[in-house]
Amino acid sequence: MKPILFTLFIALFATSVNGKLIINTEEYAPLSYTENGILKGIATEQVEAIFSLADIDYEMRVFPWARSYNKALTEANTCVFTTSHTPERSHLFKWVEPLSLNMSILVKSKQSSVSVRTIDEAMKYRIGIQNEDVAGAYLKDKGFISLDSAANVDQSILKLLAGRVDMVALAESRYLAMVDQGQPIEKVIDIFALKMGLACNRQVEDATIEKLQKALDKLIQEGMQDKINTKYKNS
Repeated sequence: MKPILFTLFIALFATSVNGKLIINTEEYAPLSYTENGILKGIATEQVEAIFSLADIDYEMRVFPWARSYNKALTEANTCVFTTSHTPERSHLFKWVEPLSLNMSILVKSKQSSVSVRTIDEAMKYRIGIQNEDVAGAYLKDKGFISLDSAANVDQSILKLLAGRVDMVALAESRYLAMVDQGQPIEKVIDIFALKMGLACNRQVEDATIEKLQKALDKLIQEGMQDKINTKYKNS
């Protein structure tokens, strides 16, 4: 036990000495995505702005969603965005929010004849979801069985267009960005409303969370969040 405890102590000590928060995200336009080697997006710009206002050092990294999420869940001084705040997740993290108010929806191929009016009617179809995504957890809780999991939403959409799934669950903002990019998909039905934020490991200090939340509140009050949203809607 002693070598293990010593290793854990050293790891935590090194993190605290460094004093830098690790901020994980994913490729999920328009909230966060890489363009010409630069990470940008509606949520990305807000996170950069609030860390600047709070004068907190950080490093931003991009991974597939499941990895980004699980790192924030298990590694000290690590956060992840843009994370849907659900009752099940509420106690797992410390939260800075909202970075985005969104809607989880189901989409289909434009060539598809699928037609549903309620979530219960969708249960007989094959639904594409993403690993550790809140929509997948929601559908499982609702009793959905025919769920096809992928590393990211782009893979799910490829399966949709290839006829391997009938619909895909994703955030409405991501759907609108895909439509703008020419993807032949269309909305079928709303699933549930999403409040999305920066989710931080429980070991992140309360004082740090408070500074970041005050910075985000200021960003919203001064209209900068709306300006960032408008910028990406018009781009």
